[in-house]
Amino acid sequence: MRAPSPEDIARSIVAACADCEVCRFMLTDDCLFFRELYRLHDREAETGAAPSPEELRSMLDRCTYCALCGCPDIRADIIAAKSGLAARDGLPLSVRLLEDVARLGQLGATAPRLANRIMQSSPLAGVGKRLAGVHASRRLPQVPPETFTAWARRKGLHRPPSPGVARKAAYFAGCSGRYFFPEVPRALVRLLQMSGVAVYVPEQVCCGMPPFLEGDHTKALDMARANVTRLAALAAEGFDIVCSCPTCGYVLKKLIRERAYYAESYQRSVGAAPDVLKVPMADGRRAGSASVFNTLRRSIYGRILKDDGHFAAIDPLERIAVGENTWDAGEYLVEAVEGRGLRNTAMPRTRLAYFVPCHQREQGIGRPYLALMQKVPGLEIDVLDGAYECCGMGGIMGFKRDFHAHALELGAAVAAKIKTLHPDIVVTDCLSCRLQLAHMTPFTVQHPLEILAAAWA
Repeated sequence: MRAPSPEDIARSIVAACADCEVCRFMLTDDCLFFRELYRLHDREAETGAAPSPEELRSMLDRCTYCALCGCPDIRADIIAAKSGLAARDGLPLSVRLLEDVARLGQLGATAPRLANRIMQSSPLAGVGKRLAGVHASRRLPQVPPETFTAWARRKGLHRPPSPGVARKAAYFAGCSGRYFFPEVPRALVRLLQMSGVAVYVPEQVCCGMPPFLEGDHTKALDMARANVTRLAALAAEGFDIVCSCPTCGYVLKKLIRERAYYAESYQRSVGAAPDVLKVPMADGRRAGSASVFNTLRRSIYGRILKDDGHFAAIDPLERIAVGENTWDAGEYLVEAVEGRGLRNTAMPRTRLAYFVPCHQREQGIGRPYLALMQKVPGLEIDVLDGAYECCGMGGIMGFKRDFHAHALELGAAVAAKIKTLHPDIVVTDCLSCRLQLAHMTPFTVQHPLEILAAAWA
């Protein structure tokens, strides 16, 4: 029997979702992927016209992996189909350029003034955008005079702290923070140090989400493996892994360790009997929580509950160690550090519109930044955190010439709400959301860490 083609996988996604139809009623107003899926299904049911390969590819390209839909298996199949297409047909040069955000940042950092001058020059910027497949009207981020990576080395944060410190954090800053918005990771370092946490900025590469989303399986896997190997070793040394980017946090906490608990090495480590699978009932992110298990019969579930996902080639115990020891920065400030050494100071009356990003919501950690900002006198906060609200940027996807209009359509509702609120500052944890909301609204956009650093000065 031949392996299913990418088109076969895409057709199976349409069939599975059409049988369920939950997302027809939950997400078709908020997700372009499901809107297109049900359009193709309904057309075939009414006319018999099956989706063409081009239509199936277009449907797949509308998924931003926001993770708001309820079926991890469907998301996995979408990536499997995209990976199959990329392996069979190749990826355009423009995609390969855009998906390596760190390399773009490093390139700009070699001559930031020149890079900014080129991006501000309409003819030169136009040429660069065409080469990279960027939509002509998409605003590009400015290259700062000093990257966070360079600043961290200048401050000695690239060296591990002395042994014996009470609390130490390995900071995974993310590509956008390291190369385009260094003020955000600098703010977190300041807050952590004020709280008595020793901060270490280890070597790191991209979390892998951009190539993962594009179906570049090998590149995403290589990036994930490099980070997991390094971070798992740090977790074993007692470091907390802290992320200020919700997408990086989602990848390290959730995505990379999906299905890892089904691996034989994990089952042996928890003493599972040969005829059962032991699966943690809790998330397993805190010490001891993985000691409470659901026990499942292998004869029933063994064929379907396997560690066979996108990142299965990486040691499952290392993936679990990273996932269980990774914190969102806001969550860390609230739960782990508890604001020790931080004192709120009254700020001038400021109205904030706080947009909670998709990948923060999908971590299931509540609204830690909101809780922290609400303690600051002078801040009035309107919250946009509807269950399916999305800015539409999708990381690098919003830059792409073919997706730009989709990104604006997806983000239109959120942008309209923000304009109605007319805040002094828009606040969001995600730097991709920051780029999108700055593109779609006339307001200043900041990270909650910048607000808190100013308040706790």
